Amino acid sequence: MYLAGYIERMGTGTGDIIRLCKEAGLKEPEFIQEEIFKTIIWRKIQATGQATGQVTEPVNRLVLVTEGEMKRAEIQEILGLKHREHFLENYLTPAISHGLIEMTHPENPNHPYQKYRLTAKGKKLKEALTSGGRK
Repeated sequence: MYLAGYIERMGTGTGDIIRLCKEAGLKEPEFIQEEIFKTIIWRKIQATGQATGQVTEPVNRLVLVTEGEMKRAEIQEILGLKHREHFLENYLTPAISHGLIEMTHPENPNHPYQKYRLTAKGKKLKEALTSGGRK
């Protein structure tokens, strides 16, 4: 592999991985030898509005447009969002995590008739947002 130019130096990969992780301020990687060999490389936790407890602007927008029980596609259309994954990651999942939106079928998130509605907390936030006050 070295002679073919696929690797820079022979026998230094593990040391390089450990060194680079330390330089990046990451936890030292784990090397596990069982039936198969596994390497766990840790990454930094990114603080998002969800992680810090702050409600993000996309979540506020979602709360403002939610009326009664609505399908995901309906909410996305009102918000003018085309990408389902973007909507789920930045709008719906954080709103559910904050307890602002709830599923009509929480026992089955992929239920064909799944809809979403504001919780009491979500209604309170919506009222604060529409009255001009920020929570």
